[in-house]
Parts: sequence; structure tokens; C-alpha cells
Amino acid sequence: MNTTLSVGHIAAALLALAAASSPVAAAGDADAKEGDSLYENYCATCHGEQLVNTSGGLTFDLRKLRSDEHERFVHSVLNGKNQMPPWRGVLDDGQIEDIWAYIRATVDH
Repeated sequence: MNTTLSVGHIAAALLALAAASSPVAAAGDADAKEGDSLYENYCATCHGEQLVNTSGGLTFDLRKLRSDEHERFVHSVLNGKNQMPPWRGVLDDGQIEDIWAYIRATVDH
């Protein structure tokens, strides 16, 4: 029985462990992927493609949202804030959660 581990086996194990604990996996890969699509359709025009805000401060940079600001995010999406219109009745709770999962997976990565 050969118990010697190769560098390749160790690297593969570490990669598997990192993938399992990544923010996307933690947030739910399917939710984050759906959130990416929803974000591009509903949010990117004002908040920037792939969360890269280029508005010069006219709109909130969503990369600044902390993980403990979920309630603030949901409230702003549902009710609007400053120049942002309310999305209540347009996006359902699940879609809002998917966008949150996308933001968290992207920012926390």
C-alpha cells in the first residue's frame, strides 16, 4: 500500500476544499447565477455592469454593502431610495434574494 501523497493530490484536495467554502457555494450557486441575470436586467443600467459602478457617485456602489445590511438592501429595493425607483411588485422576494446572493458572492469573493 502506497501512502505517499503527490503534490498533485494535495493541490486537488485543497482546490476542492476552497471551492466548497467559496462565497458562491455558501450563497447558493444557483441563486447567485440567477441573481447575476436579474442584476444585469434590472440593476446594471444604474449600478454598473458586474457591480462596477461608473456613475461617479450618482448611484450607490453596491460593492459597499456589508453582509449585515441585508435588511437595508431589501428595504431599498422594495421602496426605492433617492433616485432609485421602488421595485415592489416588479421583483418578488425570491428574485430580490437571488440578487442579494449575487452581490454577496461577488463582493465577498
